[in-house]
Amino acid sequence: MDGILNVLKPAGMTSFDVISLLRRIYHQKKIGHGGTLDPMAAGVLPVFMGKATRLIEYAPIHKKNYVAEFIMGFATDTEDVMGSIVEEGRPIADEKVWREACARFEGDIQQVPSAFSAIKVKGKRAYDLARNGEKVELPARPVHIYSIELLEVCPPYVRMKVICSSGTYIRALGRDIGKAAGCPLSMSFLLRTEMGPFTVEEARTLEEIEASPESAIMADIRPLFREMKDITLDEDMSDGFLTGKRLRVHREDIPVAAVYGKNRFLGIGEIKHGILHPRKVFGDL
Repeated sequence: MDGILNVLKPAGMTSFDVISLLRRIYHQKKIGHGGTLDPMAAGVLPVFMGKATRLIEYAPIHKKNYVAEFIMGFATDTEDVMGSIVEEGRPIADEKVWREACARFEGDIQQVPSAFSAIKVKGKRAYDLARNGEKVELPARPVHIYSIELLEVCPPYVRMKVICSSGTYIRALGRDIGKAAGCPLSMSFLLRTEMGPFTVEEARTLEEIEASPESAIMADIRPLFREMKDITLDEDMSDGFLTGKRLRVHREDIPVAAVYGKNRFLGIGEIKHGILHPRKVFGDL
């Protein structure tokens, strides 16, 4: 079966566990997701099946919203409450301290990912090396933090809303905010509420998906490309696009465009010098 799902991943499962279950439900081997969530995290997990897996690279899922909770007073090796304590300190109740610390990490920053992450180091996952007691040193990499909204400071808890780019580790962000505030933090809760056009309000639980697999598949994928430039073709040109033909169109150059026929999504194309070149052809999604 082909299609796109907005899955509400539960806490306690890995993203791979979710994919394994969906493979069984849909009898589909070709499945991919649009962004890993830690086992203890819950929330939006976009899943692409069959032909739709070719859309992952074009899906506007690079901006993510989270609600996170951290416990003050200790830091762990995993940067969440599941790890071993490596540092302790006093909780801080002053909201001003936390607001100033959060503000330091908005915008373009260099972030060192958690050692207990899925990043590969010499062919192995960093978390496997870390669990085996090996020292893992990951280089800092650029991420963008659109905003950090302090929701509540209620020692020993501090809660915040984070809007960030792909590649951001919220555990690591909490680690760094704690250091800036002078109070070690460990993540105790994480909910991904939005990922591009996918929202937690519209996400389906695994129980709902299993009860009605077909109805869980997105009936209209056009909202997925609402931020992408588009072009609509007539019936004859639609047939040509679906067979891979290059078509002359009266449009400016567009490096990536969503291509539609009458009431249906056809695929992804590129317009160059007035010629529409098919990139990814679907027609039946």
